[in-house]
Amino acid sequence: MHGDLETDHDVLVTLHRFTLATAEQLHQLHGGTAGIKQTQKRLTRLYADGLADFVTLPQAGRAKAWHLTTQGAAVAATFPEARRTDAQTLDGEQLAVRHGREHLLDVGRIHAAFVTDARTRGEACGPLDLLPARALPTGEGGGVYRPTAELAYTAGTGEERRRLRAFVERHRPGVGAEETAAQLAACARVWEQAGSDGRGRAWERRWRAFPRLLVVLVGTAAAGVRGAVADLRLAAEENPAVAEMLAAVPAGAARIEDLIQRGPSAPIWHPINGRGGRACGWTEL
Repeated sequence: MHGDLETDHDVLVTLHRFTLATAEQLHQLHGGTAGIKQTQKRLTRLYADGLADFVTLPQAGRAKAWHLTTQGAAVAATFPEARRTDAQTLDGEQLAVRHGREHLLDVGRIHAAFVTDARTRGEACGPLDLLPARALPTGEGGGVYRPTAELAYTAGTGEERRRLRAFVERHRPGVGAEETAAQLAACARVWEQAGSDGRGRAWERRWRAFPRLLVVLVGTAAAGVRGAVADLRLAAEENPAVAEMLAAVPAGAARIEDLIQRGPSAPIWHPINGRGGRACGWTEL
């Protein structure tokens, strides 16, 4: 591998984490002030070195989605940033089989939206601050909660900075309703799990505050947002543990198109805690 070694290293780590990503997504994460052609040249170089390959997407424009080769995955696995502490996390091939191509690309789109917005606002969310499919123990017979992704974000500027975390769920209304309800229930089990000494909650040893819950609506027309949010609220009310969690944990839903076009800080998030309220930025939920 030659050229900009550090940046090539970062791209390999990102592809290792996300399995698939377009040149545009990788440019948003790693391109800096250079034009996208520089990112495309970098990917062409990784392709020539046998570290990356691509599939052509069927959408208009026939964009390329890049992924690591076996050799590239072996190289990336030697980097400390590519190593995962949760042994039960799915690898890239398992993720691709389980979720499909669009799911994987949507995770990259969501991440790029947060990174771009943070840079615009002078806040901090870097290329490695979103971790896909992290496995969190629920304390019930070895069960786990595996959100679509876990996000770390530093909001504010100067001395007013604060570290925020969020679980991200990708939701397809009408298609994945039961799956999302099951995800909410698994998250609630993490929320309510007692500490090892029987006092407090187990999550308090990991985080200062329980992560926000952000549900990203995929395949939802603007006119269908209210119905999708209402269905999520019904799912929450149906499960007492989920209702209890959402009474204390900020949670909201937004369309992926709005997230990408307007950014996560825009008033695009609709609260799903049952109390209603106007749409707001994700930090204001």
